[in-house]
Amino acid sequence: MKEGVFASPIYWFDITAQEKAAIDRLYAFGATGFPFTKTALLLDSHSEGVYDAAIAMYKSACAYCKWEDQGIVTISGMAERDSMASSPKLEEVRELARKLA
Repeated sequence: MKEGVFASPIYWFDITAQEKAAIDRLYAFGATGFPFTKTALLLDSHSEGVYDAAIAMYKSACAYCKWEDQGIVTISGMAERDSMASSPKLEEVRELARKLA
């Protein structure tokens, strides 16, 4: 595996505790090397303008771990179940997936 994707809804201006716990577990790879070198970030929320903290953390992790960022997609307006199916940003997500494949 050469690619890793971090994905989370945004609650209170940051990623979920579950996503943070998964990222914290990557600490063990610091000495032996990570199983991926390319990464991407997918964030969704109900509101616009709530992504800064999560993006800053991701960019810092990429720089520190020498991961090659392949893209960041933020999608607001995700208030209802299956909102993604009608999102105009769905094609952007698909394009990022093709880039990582």
